[in-house]
Amino acid sequence: MYFIPPLLSALALFSLTLNGQDGPVLYQTYCSACHGTQGQGGAAEAVPPLANSLWAQGDPDRMIKIVLHGLMGPIEVVGKEYNLVMPPQGAVLKDGQLADILSHIRTFDNGGEEVTAGRVASVRKKYKDREAYWKADELLKDHPLPVKPGPIKNLVRKYYPLPKSKKSLPSFTELEANASESEATGLISLDGYSQGDHFAVVWEGMLKIKREGQFIFTLDSDDLSALYIDEKKVVEVAGLGGMGRAKTGKVTLHPGLAKIRVEYLEFTGFTGIAASWSGPGTKGVQALSATKVVSKRKPISKMVELKPVGKEAVHYRNFIAGTGNRSFSVGYPGGVNLVFNQENCGLELLWRGRFIDAGPRWNGRGTVRSFPLSGQVYHLQKGSPYPGHTFSFRGMELDDHEYPTFCYSLDGLRVRDRPQPAGRGMERTLTIESGGAGEVVFAPLYQPVPGLSLEGRGLTARQDGTFLLPLHKGDNSFTFHYGIQ
Repeated sequence: MYFIPPLLSALALFSLTLNGQDGPVLYQTYCSACHGTQGQGGAAEAVPPLANSLWAQGDPDRMIKIVLHGLMGPIEVVGKEYNLVMPPQGAVLKDGQLADILSHIRTFDNGGEEVTAGRVASVRKKYKDREAYWKADELLKDHPLPVKPGPIKNLVRKYYPLPKSKKSLPSFTELEANASESEATGLISLDGYSQGDHFAVVWEGMLKIKREGQFIFTLDSDDLSALYIDEKKVVEVAGLGGMGRAKTGKVTLHPGLAKIRVEYLEFTGFTGIAASWSGPGTKGVQALSATKVVSKRKPISKMVELKPVGKEAVHYRNFIAGTGNRSFSVGYPGGVNLVFNQENCGLELLWRGRFIDAGPRWNGRGTVRSFPLSGQVYHLQKGSPYPGHTFSFRGMELDDHEYPTFCYSLDGLRVRDRPQPAGRGMERTLTIESGGAGEVVFAPLYQPVPGLSLEGRGLTARQDGTFLLPLHKGDNSFTFHYGIQ
């Protein structure tokens, strides 16, 4: 997804392949720019983490599908909601490479189980005709997230029937429990009692406190509830009413075991209870219940889809996933789209279909990257398309239909780089102004790209995939066709 210079990348991959360490290098090459070098997530929490994530645990098909075909729409990861688009990488990564990357991700506190190339090949074959991005609900229907044990140790639940007139939490020392059972999940749950009225439940267990400090407990319920730590009431939801009345309380705790007690009363109607805690050593907000506390989240940026209008192309100049920081994207009528990176004067991305989601940047600033809206994005360049030459971007020219021609200099040569749609693909014409006879090496692709064909009109590719462009004094024109299968 993010790139390092091709020669260094090739040498690193070759060297580490010999030593059987493909996964870490491939991860750093394709994934770390977005998800962090250790899977910790993107800057400013803009991209979800992969470390200690239930999404990267359990059934490997879930993550294989995401990498092959991409992911779009809301998704909750480690207690935080995201609404970004992950572009597909199925055309870029071979089965073995994808398996190595996912196996490496599994070492980020995700169980460490290996993902095999055969498993990737099976999923790829099964969904070979799929073009759409996956969505979270589709994936979870077929591959539910593994159940992570809750933090409450030795949790016991006791059930108390109540008279119909009871509308406040009773003194439980004066009552006898009708039923008592252990909760092996370590989470507070009303499982088995969610259809009843006029009852109370008490949960008791132990929380392991790793570090001294102030802890915040959040509680929500339908109807009444209270939470105690070491017999001290920390937070209470008072009065009859539905969920959505979450309250918080704070308490200072010391290393060791702390007793937790939660009391709950259901009068009539719906039932529900949710609790969470946070503090030193809890790795953020941690659920104490099977039902998650619903907090007021920041508004999620809505999709802002850019489209060409009539015969005119549409432009988007901003941070774009998979490219550098000076990227210029173009959406042409007919559905061919590209990204030109001004930093290396290279045509980096090509895709068909919908253009781009500008939502992540429309109402904000920072380095949140926008994503192409396509089931398949082809990565054309890594580094400069003119190996060994220095270059400088000189701006662009726009025709009557807003089609750009990119202008740059190349060691004294002047280049006009004109891409435009041609059938299902793109035609790219280089006009190079030279002061005399010579030649220049041009690399339109950094490596063969599955699903993409390349033809140099009147030119023959060399063994390494580059083209030798012969120059004479004046303007020299060369045309390349990129075909999308």
